[in-house]
Amino acid sequence: MVALTVERLVRAGLDPEPLLQQAALPVEPPLKAVRESDRQVAFLSAAAEALHDVALGFHVARDYDLRRLGLFFYLLASSETAGEALACFERFVPAEDPSLRGSCRLSDVALTVAVDTGGASEQARKTLSEFWLVTLLRLVRSLVAPETMPIGASLSRPALDPTAESEMETEFRVEIAFGAPEDKIDFEPQLADVRLASFDPYLHAYLVEHFERVVAENGGDTSSLRARVIKAMTPRLPHGTVTTEAIAKDLGMSTRTLSRRLSEEDKTFSRILDELRADLALHYIKVRTLPISEISWLLGYREPSAIVVAFRRWTGMSPTEWRRMHLAKPTHLAKPTHFAKAPQ
Repeated sequence: MVALTVERLVRAGLDPEPLLQQAALPVEPPLKAVRESDRQVAFLSAAAEALHDVALGFHVARDYDLRRLGLFFYLLASSETAGEALACFERFVPAEDPSLRGSCRLSDVALTVAVDTGGASEQARKTLSEFWLVTLLRLVRSLVAPETMPIGASLSRPALDPTAESEMETEFRVEIAFGAPEDKIDFEPQLADVRLASFDPYLHAYLVEHFERVVAENGGDTSSLRARVIKAMTPRLPHGTVTTEAIAKDLGMSTRTLSRRLSEEDKTFSRILDELRADLALHYIKVRTLPISEISWLLGYREPSAIVVAFRRWTGMSPTEWRRMHLAKPTHLAKPTHFAKAPQ
């Protein structure tokens, strides 16, 4: 994104050299070889201010040639299915951008891809999250079908500029939830099984081996602990087995270590569980034929009244009231999602 932002500054008639020097980044190419994430986010923050662009990440991501992602693009494109491509995004995106962590998880209601920019400043986090969410959406559309649409999208930062927010919703073709717990895109779950026309098993095996080496050289594990906890929690929810002990065991650590490491990320186990339940609940409630009692079970509640209490805390209304209000609202941005048919 640094190289793309430099080009945007030049097109705007601004000299990028002072901003690069201020961030201690090299002025000469290849900028994409730079791996000092703190320096990158400092430059991106300064560039957004210089351009007076509150949606720099979105604008930069909207129109660049995706092949500029280099081998990372071909790693995803050579995957057998869309689900495999997004799993590769989760595993290997830090090799492309050290400031980023990815998460891909599949539930009964959605295939969710999330990004986490860690300890970056608020401005840089907003810029990077927007850039990668738009890039993800464009990647899915280029690999599956241009008309593919998400069923939901959210950004952790608040809505700031009506014009920018409108542009983003037009691009995503779905209403975006601002001020959310997570930066993510939700697709219909069947997207995971769509076969990619660009599937190349030989190229894919070579690129996976290449990126595995890069990950090993950079210290191994690439996903944020919060993302790993959510991924472990999701299949356990309907069975009511989401406990600190069970998740710690799934992640290969003690409960004490899990709690300590979550605290280091300024997270708690109970808050992550509550945010996951709230997120899934808002998906489940949109399914008219799904009884509230079954939603309660899917979320791991064993007392039917528990979901009513939780829903009032999340939304200020009961599940029935929220469903009635939501289904009555006009959905000018919501359209059926279309996927490319798998090759026979």
